[in-house]
Amino acid sequence: MNFPGRLRVCAAVCALFCTGVASLRADIVGQWNDYALTLAREAGMSSPELSRLMAMLNISIYNAVEGIAGDYELYTHGSYTGPSGTALPGASMQAAAATAAHTLLYSLYGSNASIVTSINALYSSQMDLLPDDQARLDGLSFGYLVASDIYAWRNTDGAADAASTPYTPLGTAGHWGPTPPDYEDAALPGWGSVATFAISGTAPYAGSLGMSNTAWMTTAEYTSQFNNVKDLGSATSGTRTAEQTDAAYFWEGAPGTITNIGLWNNVAAGIVSANGLSLQDTARLYAALNVTLADAAIVAWDTKYAVDLWSPISAIRDADVDGNAGTAQDAGWQSLLNAPNSPSYFAEQAIFGAAAAGILEAFAGTSYAFTLGSDTDGDGIVDITLNFSSLAAARDMAVLSGLWGGIYFERALADSATSGSQLADAVLGSQFAAVPEPSGLLLLAVSGLVAARRRRRVRS
Repeated sequence: MNFPGRLRVCAAVCALFCTGVASLRADIVGQWNDYALTLAREAGMSSPELSRLMAMLNISIYNAVEGIAGDYELYTHGSYTGPSGTALPGASMQAAAATAAHTLLYSLYGSNASIVTSINALYSSQMDLLPDDQARLDGLSFGYLVASDIYAWRNTDGAADAASTPYTPLGTAGHWGPTPPDYEDAALPGWGSVATFAISGTAPYAGSLGMSNTAWMTTAEYTSQFNNVKDLGSATSGTRTAEQTDAAYFWEGAPGTITNIGLWNNVAAGIVSANGLSLQDTARLYAALNVTLADAAIVAWDTKYAVDLWSPISAIRDADVDGNAGTAQDAGWQSLLNAPNSPSYFAEQAIFGAAAAGILEAFAGTSYAFTLGSDTDGDGIVDITLNFSSLAAARDMAVLSGLWGGIYFERALADSATSGSQLADAVLGSQFAAVPEPSGLLLLAVSGLVAARRRRRVRS
């Protein structure tokens, strides 16, 4: 992966110096996430690659913070059982969070001089606003330990091999093949084998057509959905509304943008700001969101290559060989959006949207209204801004955007959304829970023990 020259962090650095320590405490996480999204956009990361980066970054920050605060359960999963050491009493959570983020990114990109320069500048700007005392030093040490552990754990998770996993298109009706205009090779065919972040495996969340691709193409469901996407998703559709066209572009999230991973992280940033969340709650929100999105990417890519369904553009242009009399071929048909270079069942906008909405509703509620901008061409400038009455409204639009863009069948959208919601529930049910309060009987027992010790001291 090639990275550009020095990333732009001057604005972030200036903002940190101007706002002071009070806002720094809440903004540390957001500053590093903003940096990671800029890095991803300029590097052209795909959504699975970005989801992994954001999960690693945010669980490092979360465990660095909660390893000191102790109000929520530490993140653990599989062979990772938590930090390999403990924080000293009084350690600075701010120093730990900043150091964890810096250490994780340095571990990943330490060979790139321009990135090192940028992360060093951001890190220094944050640490310089903290008192130069033992608390800062102890927080620094603990943050470094936490992120080093996370990096070592994820360094052999299979992500490095995902792009080179062998995959050869079958070349038969119903199965995926490269699509116009660029006919790119399949993207990350091995990502479904990357180690998960919270779920025990992909099987409970993976989708299925319930039959072979060839058999599904002869069903009434396929016939209806073929004709719907052919109509609504055409580049020249007269049925699709202007609002639906905007939605398709808004949620496309192609590499070279911050992808849907970045869009949902920006929604999270708005929740942090609107609710004035503390450093602890901010770290917990971002960790829960990004762990869920990372597992959603793994589930989606596992399902994509297991089912291997062709893209609508291939289906429509080659409908003469699908064995279905109700689907008419149009050899020149073009979708509004370019089809992703991966099989079309699951849909990433749908699974990410449902997964993210499920997590964010747990923090912001079901009536949280917001405005969100999308940079659709990757130049760093917002092109479309939309208002949403709720997180569910944004989720529903994200899910349907793939139909309006002409790149997914409705079955893929519905099944992906179901999986995303299940993933959110699974993460919320297994990670980031509050540390239980001591029971009343335990408190009485402790009180009795303390009293007995005091009586012994008096008698002696």
